[in-house]
Amino acid sequence: MKKLLITLMLISPFSFADWDDVYYCQMTTNSTVSLEGERTNHKLVKFTFKLDETKNAMVFGKDGFFNNSVFELIEGFSYPEEEHWRSGNMISISYFKNGKFIFASSAINIISISADCDKF
Repeated sequence: MKKLLITLMLISPFSFADWDDVYYCQMTTNSTVSLEGERTNHKLVKFTFKLDETKNAMVFGKDGFFNNSVFELIEGFSYPEEEHWRSGNMISISYFKNGKFIFASSAINIISISADCDKF
C-alpha cells in the first residue's frame, strides 16, 4: 500500500512543473557588494512569478524586489517540464531548479539573491 501511495504521488500532476505555473518565493539571502567591496545585507522579502509560455519567460508580480520584471528563458538551458531553467542578459543571470532560485547582477554594484519557492 505504501509503494502504491508513493507511486501515485510521483505521477501526480502536482509533481511536475509546466508553463503557467505560479511560484511563491521567500528570499533566503539578499545582499549587495559595492565597488569599494562593502557588503550590505538587505531585508528578505517575498515575491511571486509566473512561468509564461507566450513570453518564454519568468514574469514577476508587482510586489517585491523584481516588481513586474520579465526574465526571458535561455533556449537550450531551460526545461520547464523538469522544473529548471536559466535566464539572463548582459548584466544579470538567474537560475531556478526544484524550488530554489538564485539571481546575480553586476552593474554599479553586485546584487546577490537566493530564494526558496513553492508552486501555487
